[in-house]
Amino acid sequence: MKKMIAWIMLFISFISCQMDLQDEVSVITPGSIPVNNAHPMKDSIDALVKDAIQNGIPGMQVMVKNADGWYVANGGFSKIETRTPMNDNMVVWLYSITKTYTATLTLKLKERGLIDLDKPISTYLDKRVAEQMDKSNLVTVRQLLNQSSGYPEIVKDPAFMLNQLNNPNQLLSTEEMISFAYNKPTVHDPGKWFFYSNTNYGILTLILEKVSGKSFSRLLHDEILEPHQLRQTYSNLTDEQLVSIGFPNYYFERYNNGQLENITHWHNNIAQSLYGMGGVAGNGADVIRFFEALFDGQIVSNNSLQEMRTWIRGEGSDENDYGLGLEYYGKFNSQVPTETYGHEGDNLGGTTKFLYVPINDTYVFIQLNVGKQLWGEYFMRVIDAKQSVCKYVARYRNG
Repeated sequence: MKKMIAWIMLFISFISCQMDLQDEVSVITPGSIPVNNAHPMKDSIDALVKDAIQNGIPGMQVMVKNADGWYVANGGFSKIETRTPMNDNMVVWLYSITKTYTATLTLKLKERGLIDLDKPISTYLDKRVAEQMDKSNLVTVRQLLNQSSGYPEIVKDPAFMLNQLNNPNQLLSTEEMISFAYNKPTVHDPGKWFFYSNTNYGILTLILEKVSGKSFSRLLHDEILEPHQLRQTYSNLTDEQLVSIGFPNYYFERYNNGQLENITHWHNNIAQSLYGMGGVAGNGADVIRFFEALFDGQIVSNNSLQEMRTWIRGEGSDENDYGLGLEYYGKFNSQVPTETYGHEGDNLGGTTKFLYVPINDTYVFIQLNVGKQLWGEYFMRVIDAKQSVCKYVARYRNG
């Protein structure tokens, strides 16, 4: 494994150039969303974003919406090389926030009687796939949704990592992605406990496409994006669209030395292969509008929402971990325990988080164009930047 990481880092060195952010100036850029400049969270959110930029984060965006309206803080640069600021209209990869969209689609098909969450996945998969997935006659659709199937994590499989190294420009299909889990035993008995694995949502993507007769992208458009007018949310993007839509650049720390490198092309290739696992891209305002509609019962029924918020725990965990496509984050407010939930997302050169705080009815979207996939200075810088915002919002009380 250590050799594998070294080879990957060597590859990055050939496609990247070093970026030194120590002398960059913190900025908060105004945008086009009709924000409330008297929003009571404004000063605190601005300060947290500025702190992150001064700590070396290349670019960070925080969007919040609650009863006081919208507020958006754009700090730093979406493209260091051209000093292009972060902006409201920017579209970014959502990474594993995609899983909430995939779970929502599954529940919509469940409500129509097309999918039974408690039937084994062999009921819905093509035979050639089902025969190569361990215990496919025992693992249920629900266990895919709540990450309790026990299927191993494909993106941590050495063969997958080697394939990424040798074929960095290759776009894999969903079936090619989950094939790295073929004929490998589950890490625990199905349904025993929560174990996060992209394999689950790769299989769900295949099930959705088989049952609906549509591609994941078309199903997402027809069932969620078009009905709710989410015009800045996308999937199955081409290279040309990535340029025309205006994504940020993505950065990664190769050595534990605080230096960042531009890995945008490789980063995008990975994201384009994630489909229902992590391949949706969107504007932050669209993300918040999606979750508003979802939690308001506009997309799935209240019974389905209750199922989505039925939490399970991981091995040895003393708190809730996962529902159906939702992560549980009650731990953000340890002083006054508060239920918070949403989903986080990560890729090699970027990270996102959506958080909902019911007690103050606040929606939050966070995105940074730097990754935390390997240990280094930026691993903790990224975590601290996101955690600081989440803790502040979870503890916020107006008046």
